Amino acid sequence: MAGKQRRGKVHTDLHGGSPFDGLKQPFEEKDQILLAMNAVAVNVMARKRKADERWGLDRLAELVSEETRLRFWKQLSRCRLAYQARDVEGYRSACGGMIRAYDALEKEAESLGAEPVTVDVMEGQRDDGSVFGVAANADSAWAYSLQRPSVDVWTLEELAVILAAPVFTQAVRLKREIPGCEVMSIIVPDDVTPVFGGKSEGEYALSDKEILAMQKVGELSRKGKK
Repeated sequence: MAGKQRRGKVHTDLHGGSPFDGLKQPFEEKDQILLAMNAVAVNVMARKRKADERWGLDRLAELVSEETRLRFWKQLSRCRLAYQARDVEGYRSACGGMIRAYDALEKEAESLGAEPVTVDVMEGQRDDGSVFGVAANADSAWAYSLQRPSVDVWTLEELAVILAAPVFTQAVRLKREIPGCEVMSIIVPDDVTPVFGGKSEGEYALSDKEILAMQKVGELSRKGKK
């Protein structure tokens, strides 16, 4: 359940749930053209992140006129076409236009009286592009839902209930023993191979021996950081 380290990609979307080109860490990428374009793309992602922090994930384009929104999407299309064509200079120019497009979106949103997201809620994005939020309490979740009706909002109390479910038992244990490990997917008995095809949690759970081995890995990891 707590899986291997994720490959060096940044899964950040621009608008409408369409994934932007994944960025790869330099030590994993030998393609110099792709590296050059990814280096440029980081500037766009930083500008997008700034807008998302103020207005909410992918919300800004919803707050402006149709004409401005269409120009924004066309500029995004120019970025993607240049990326697909492996045109570094064209991509650099398109990304510069993308940064200016975010400036224009914010300026228009402000002129139209749009309200930034003011409630302290952390946002995340699923692989399908949908956005979810995590609030400290029910009051914050309610206030945030009024601003972002398309986002499902969860409180810390609700997450505690979810994480107490048996399917998360080992993930919680591994999180404590191996800091930094991540949940990559959830496996249920009906979906796994016959080796783990039992009818109870104990029949497809990790053995105590396997857990002990993972604990030792965690201990070594912690010692290495001291």
